Amino acid sequence: MKFNLLNIISKNLSFFVLAFSSLCFFVLNVILKDNLSANDYGLFSIFITYVSLLSSFGMFGFEQTLLRTAVIKSKLEIQKNIFFPSLIAIFLSSLIGVFFMKSYYDIIMSDIMFFLLSIFIIVTKLSFNLYRLLSNFFLAQLVLNFWKIVLTLVILYCILSKNNFSLEYIFIIIFITFSISIISILGWVKKIKFIKVESFSSLIKKSFLFFIALLTISLMGFGDRFFIEGRFGLEMLGDYFFFLNIFLFPFSLFQSYLGFKEIVSFKKNFSITILDNKISKVLKSSFIFSIMLFFIFYLIDYFGLYNLEISSNLNIIIPLIILGNIKLVYSLLSSAIGALSNDKMLYKINIKSIISLLLICPLIFYYSNTILLTIVFVIILWLIRCLIWYVELKNNNHF
Repeated sequence: MKFNLLNIISKNLSFFVLAFSSLCFFVLNVILKDNLSANDYGLFSIFITYVSLLSSFGMFGFEQTLLRTAVIKSKLEIQKNIFFPSLIAIFLSSLIGVFFMKSYYDIIMSDIMFFLLSIFIIVTKLSFNLYRLLSNFFLAQLVLNFWKIVLTLVILYCILSKNNFSLEYIFIIIFITFSISIISILGWVKKIKFIKVESFSSLIKKSFLFFIALLTISLMGFGDRFFIEGRFGLEMLGDYFFFLNIFLFPFSLFQSYLGFKEIVSFKKNFSITILDNKISKVLKSSFIFSIMLFFIFYLIDYFGLYNLEISSNLNIIIPLIILGNIKLVYSLLSSAIGALSNDKMLYKINIKSIISLLLICPLIFYYSNTILLTIVFVIILWLIRCLIWYVELKNNNHF
């Protein structure tokens, strides 16, 4: 029995790292909400949003082409023609990111340090993806989530030892942890072999399609935070970000795990019936999880263990839980698209997604005068995207 338990743990070590890092980030946000000023916590929220945005969009879609065209043999064979465009994308996105963040927000960090951090963030995400391709899932998750774990432990130490810390101190710790994370390059750089099979124009075309797809998903995934900050201020963003961590990020843990697992499953076997059955199971499970999540935090608030002010924030909490359920379904659809899509399919999805954003975004700008309305519009956007992806998968059910 002991051997079986150790075997289960070893096989799912990557999930335990993911779960532990999510728990750490949850604890970190609770601590920072209580120990930073409302304005500083709002600025921290923007900074973390920037980190997340760079992780998903920092290579402008080139990493997706790199990953999709890579071949695993004795070494990981990567298209040579994609290497230099990827480097340019990393430097360009870092420059643009630093310029906009420094222009609009009081980020207490030198321009050079912030620029280097931006590069480190993107390279860390690339390292995560390459380790996944090499089937080293534990190291992949450790590299990606190292900064969350270390930052939480450092801040916990400061609290327990009664040492004061500032927002600048937090930024420095984040910079140090990402500096350490990029050492992970040494683990995969010798396992890569550059090949030249596909033409440069073909790779650029693929990357552009992924660029559009990532642009739309980034706008949907992070645009609400920048919009809320711009319309309601940093303090309101801080409150919103706090509830995101409490009631939406728990779903993100399962969303990541589903995406991690199901893309392999769909590559082996896919039909619309299989997809429908999995969506049904996910919705049932997520509904039960939603009730449990709400009930647990209600009890925490009711017994005074932590003042969450549940009753006065139901207009934020309930929509966020609904959004969490929708994102779990989206993770299944995303896995299916990732396993089965071709250039034609991606093109059609991108066009429909862009049209939906062009239609909904003006409505958000003109009518979202409350946090509730903002979240409702975000929910509508995610529902439309899920519908687009589902219809496209159904229409291409010849795989």
